[in-house]
Amino acid sequence: MMDVCADPVSDEMSTSDEERLVTEGDHKCMRKSGRHVAALTVFLLVVPFLCLQLQAHINTTGGFKRWKPDDQQPWVPPSVLEQLKHQPLSFAAMAALIGLGRQQTLQASILVVLASLLILGGTWTATIIVTQEPAKTPKDFSQKGTISNVTQDVATPQGRLWSVSLGSASILLLTSMYTFWIYRSWAPCVGTDNPIVTSVLQYATERELRAFWASVPNVGFLLTAMIPSLSGVSGYERVLTAVHNVTAPISMLICVVMETIQLNYGENAFEYFFSFEPTPIYGPLTKFQRLRVVLLVECWCAGIVFVAVQGYLAFNENKRYWLALVSYFGEVIGLTLAFSLPAVAGIDNIVYGSRGTVTDEATTIAIEILNMTIKQ
Repeated sequence: MMDVCADPVSDEMSTSDEERLVTEGDHKCMRKSGRHVAALTVFLLVVPFLCLQLQAHINTTGGFKRWKPDDQQPWVPPSVLEQLKHQPLSFAAMAALIGLGRQQTLQASILVVLASLLILGGTWTATIIVTQEPAKTPKDFSQKGTISNVTQDVATPQGRLWSVSLGSASILLLTSMYTFWIYRSWAPCVGTDNPIVTSVLQYATERELRAFWASVPNVGFLLTAMIPSLSGVSGYERVLTAVHNVTAPISMLICVVMETIQLNYGENAFEYFFSFEPTPIYGPLTKFQRLRVVLLVECWCAGIVFVAVQGYLAFNENKRYWLALVSYFGEVIGLTLAFSLPAVAGIDNIVYGSRGTVTDEATTIAIEILNMTIKQ
């Protein structure tokens, strides 16, 4: 999986490229490696870009609160306005709560974007090495085919960059508690007792799942960054490999599964992906919600490729360098996309999440609460 530090082995650096590239397919792959990487990058960028353009001509966007079309805003009875004037302290408390929530959301949005950039930057050195200088990869890279194998020596540039990037990104996500702040509350669970429509006021089950989502995978990624899975280990070093190889895939799986639940169950994004009709709670999907759906599908595809190749490598001896590259890019692309999903949600928050002033939002929510009280 994702090894990050090991003792340097001097003879690995002297191995010629020809000894690593044993098949004709390897030589063809390496001769056009730059083109392959460029084509893959363009494909991964073009599809999301088209998704962003899909909604460019639509002026009506959804939001993070109870959405209503501009021409269907509720009529406010004079009695409600009169009650609102006589409850200044309650209104101030509501405004303060909303303001603190906005600040927490902005902070979490910034941290998840930084974490995504760290993961993207941390993979570049290792990617250049596996595509341009195969002689500098470990001897067993053809059998392992992971970024961990390439970066297992923390004394090398690729090892230091990847371990620091993965560890720092995990700490940023863990401290931000982003799952509570940047994502919409799960629509089927939003009731009248959550007028602000925020995840921190939802029922215990959703909050517990979000706490699990924010903490367990990121602690796992942090262990992955700190604990190596070394080549040619024996004795107690096998414990390091075991911990690493358990925490890395489980953390990745939890992240992707929870992102799928959030988009499908929580935001109805799959159901309304090809529609501009409003979702039950949040209105029409924003272009960033559609982008997250595309990135999530790409992430699942990359993960399936990686797991399939790793399954083959686990039971068969491999000398084909190109197959190790398929495994490597499946892992790197999957990781990059998984960490980009919160970043896109954070940008969605910045663009659409806090529209209008705190006073305007507090007034709207207070009116809704008083309306519900009168109806009851």
